[in-house]
Amino acid sequence: MTGYRLPGTIIEDVTKTTSYTSLSTQRIPCFIGVASPYKTVKYEAVVRSSTGLADSLVYSSAGIYTITAVGAQRGLSNYIEGVHWNLIADQIVWTSSGIVAAGATYYVSYKYVRPFDPDNLTDSELNDYRYKEFTQFDEVVADLGEDIPDHPLVMICKLALRYYGLPKIAVVQVYADSTTYYEMALELIKYRSVHDICLLNSSSTVRALGVNHVQVCSLPDNGRYRMLWTGAPVGTPIGDETDLTSISGMIAGIRFERVVFVNATRAKYYYIDPITNTEQYTVVDGAFIAAAVAAYRDSFTYPATTLLNKVIGGLTLFTEDYDDYYSEYMLTQAGAASAFVMTNSAGGMKVLDDLTTDNTTVERNNINIITAKDYIMFDVIFQMNSQFRGTVVTNRESYSSTIRAFLSSLFAGYRRNGIIEAVDQIRVTLPSDRRDTVYIYFSYYAVYTHKYTEGELAIVI
Repeated sequence: MTGYRLPGTIIEDVTKTTSYTSLSTQRIPCFIGVASPYKTVKYEAVVRSSTGLADSLVYSSAGIYTITAVGAQRGLSNYIEGVHWNLIADQIVWTSSGIVAAGATYYVSYKYVRPFDPDNLTDSELNDYRYKEFTQFDEVVADLGEDIPDHPLVMICKLALRYYGLPKIAVVQVYADSTTYYEMALELIKYRSVHDICLLNSSSTVRALGVNHVQVCSLPDNGRYRMLWTGAPVGTPIGDETDLTSISGMIAGIRFERVVFVNATRAKYYYIDPITNTEQYTVVDGAFIAAAVAAYRDSFTYPATTLLNKVIGGLTLFTEDYDDYYSEYMLTQAGAASAFVMTNSAGGMKVLDDLTTDNTTVERNNINIITAKDYIMFDVIFQMNSQFRGTVVTNRESYSSTIRAFLSSLFAGYRRNGIIEAVDQIRVTLPSDRRDTVYIYFSYYAVYTHKYTEGELAIVI
């Protein structure tokens, strides 16, 4: 104490603000599609056999697709196929015993058949068509193959990791581009922590699998709130809801707030051809375009991010498609059907309206309201489990007040961070018929995107 004060009592408020560790606001996309059916091995050290002319490789039993280099040292390719050795029955068979001395080490780079076992999908030794996560594109190429049109899964990974700068993505490679293998892939991600599902296949049967997946996973008992980003095959017309083969008809058959369906059906994706070393482009369909949009959206960490007016790079829409897709009339028709509406723009694809397929209410139709809701549900679950699960309740009334105060603090944080506009109600009940359970109820006002301006004009006379 410094200085003089009159005798008496003082009280200092030492109340501590309720503290908690915020759940990450980063959404993780999961891309499912086709990549290389082969795995690459570089510079495997092989000891020359002391008997016979044949040497086996580590993955000879899987099936050797091709040998790219055989050399006396790492990086060398001084042993020539057809001259010094041949690939026979998945082994290196030397043309002469004196080329490499018995017991000497040489180095082989090769590709072998990627193992697949539909009965052991989670066994990494038997099956490599499984769930994986990547943070660097170089890791993707090393595992899934080159950035070429035959490998659309690699292509979307490049956009996500290099072009949009996502910190992490998830993938599942399918054995073949057919419904059966997409169904297997969705089964593999059922319990994974991913948020945006992107199936690189625009068929109606595969899309139906995706819709069912997000519906089931997003049920309260499952609590894995997800969204599906999808699109139509190249050339599918906007049409109207009575035509089930059109984009409008497809969307009408979905009408779900957790599904996004883009209006564009083809775009150019540019890559460096590994043979000619020149820039080429390949045409991607609506499903791939939707995956790119999802990846771009997940580059933002703010849960209520709106994509309206954003320009998404990495893909180029066809100017020739203006009359069929990007005229004002066709854009209005797509928006009325509740498609995610984009058009051509310098630098990429410009978002004109970021809609889900459910236009029954504004709240179900706006992606940023859904993603904010998802974050809140994830975070409330995480916080309640972290702070209170396992606590012994010695005073039910006091415990109810404690939880209510905690939730109030939590939602005050959401408001400060612009995730919600305001809190409506927070209620906590400890039911007498189930004394190990706490029932919580909360409601809030969402943040909305300014989309329309309406005004009046009058000329004063």
